[in-house]
Amino acid sequence: MACVTTKSTRPPRRCLFPWLAGGFSMSVTWTYIIAEELVSLLISIGYVIGVSPSILGLTVLAWGNSLGDLIANGAMAKNGGVDGAQIAVSGCYAGPMFNILMGLGLPLVLSAWGEYPNSYVVPKDSSLLGTILFLMVGVLWSLVVLVKKNMRLDKFLGAGLLTIYLCFLFLRLAMAIGVLN
Repeated sequence: MACVTTKSTRPPRRCLFPWLAGGFSMSVTWTYIIAEELVSLLISIGYVIGVSPSILGLTVLAWGNSLGDLIANGAMAKNGGVDGAQIAVSGCYAGPMFNILMGLGLPLVLSAWGEYPNSYVVPKDSSLLGTILFLMVGVLWSLVVLVKKNMRLDKFLGAGLLTIYLCFLFLRLAMAIGVLN
C-alpha cells in the first residue's frame, strides 16, 4: 500500500496521522516479536549449556535490556550540557519506573480481571523482597547524596550506585548457584 500511494522521494502529504500510527504500531510489533525470539533463544541456549534461567535474567537479559538506555543516557549526559545531565538522570529513573508500573501493573490488572470475582494471588518469590530492598537502597542513596550535594552529580554518587548494584548481583548470583540460601 505504501509503494502504491506514495513516492520514494517524499513522505506522504495527506492523512499523515494514519501513516505515523501505522509506523509506530509496526515498530512496536516488530520489537515485541524480536524480543520474544531473543528471550526464547537465550533460554534455549541456557538450557543447552546448563545455565540457570535466573542467572540469565540477572545478567544477559538485564544488561541487554538496559544497554540502549545506558548508551542514550551516557551520550545525553556527556554532550547535552547541564540540561543533558538532568535529562539523563531523569531518564535513568523514569524508564525503569515506567517498566515497573506498566510492566507489572497492566499484567497484574489483566490477571486479576481474569480471576474475578476471586482474588489473584501473586506467587511467592523469596528473591522479590531482596530485589525491592536493593532498589529502595539505591533510590535512597541517590536521594540522600543528591540532596547533600545540592543536586550535583559526582563520582561519589556513581560509585555508591555501582557498589549497590554489584552487591545485589553478587548476592543474587551466589543464591542462584547455591552458595547462599
